[in-house]
Amino acid sequence: MVTGEMTATFQERVRQCERVAGLNLLCLRFASSLGAKAIAYHHLPAIGSKDPIGLNVICVGFPTELVSRFEDDRMIRVEPTIHEVLSDGKAKWWDDTPRPNRMSKAEREYLEFAASKVGAGIHMPAYGPNGREGYISIGFGNQRPDFDDKAMSRIQACCQIAHQHYCQLLYKPLPTNVRLSPREREILSWVAEGKSNGVIAEILHITESSVITYLERAFRKLEVGNRVTATLRASTLGELRHM
Repeated sequence: MVTGEMTATFQERVRQCERVAGLNLLCLRFASSLGAKAIAYHHLPAIGSKDPIGLNVICVGFPTELVSRFEDDRMIRVEPTIHEVLSDGKAKWWDDTPRPNRMSKAEREYLEFAASKVGAGIHMPAYGPNGREGYISIGFGNQRPDFDDKAMSRIQACCQIAHQHYCQLLYKPLPTNVRLSPREREILSWVAEGKSNGVIAEILHITESSVITYLERAFRKLEVGNRVTATLRASTLGELRHM
């Protein structure tokens, strides 16, 4: 059961978070308290921004094959049920989200593939400053919880306040006059694509230690201590490339 006390406690704890890592942990615990088996959270490109892609902030519990296909094919741009839930503005069950009458072959194949890999789940939009939208998807495996409309609204309210707080942590204090080197920008852009240090080293024909060195330099410039926050801040500052 999703109670008002449960959501109020979560929202108060969110407000007290001062670091992205702590907020990540809080959101994962909240999802677990709902009975979730998987959770994904993306930041979407702001309207009119230079951001190249949606950035994967949290992705836990989904099948690796599904995640790889979603990220590699950039399905967040074209997956029709995602666009439906973003346009409607309400949390919906995956299998209750309307599909367009006309879909491309790639869209249809992906939805069939995804349905074969996951059970029941809900997804929803979140809205932040400067057009910074978020997309949250929560999977429950083969057992669909009995959430009524009030529970769905409370879950979405919790996701909304968490997304807004993520945005606050990214924008404040945002370093000014940051200019990454071409190599730092290139490496962070591959990080945003979900590539590991070893894979990035292979792509760029450099050593993995060199990748780490460039990342550390970028971290210092962006005033962050981890890959996710670095890519989000670099994206916010227009410092990522379309790969």
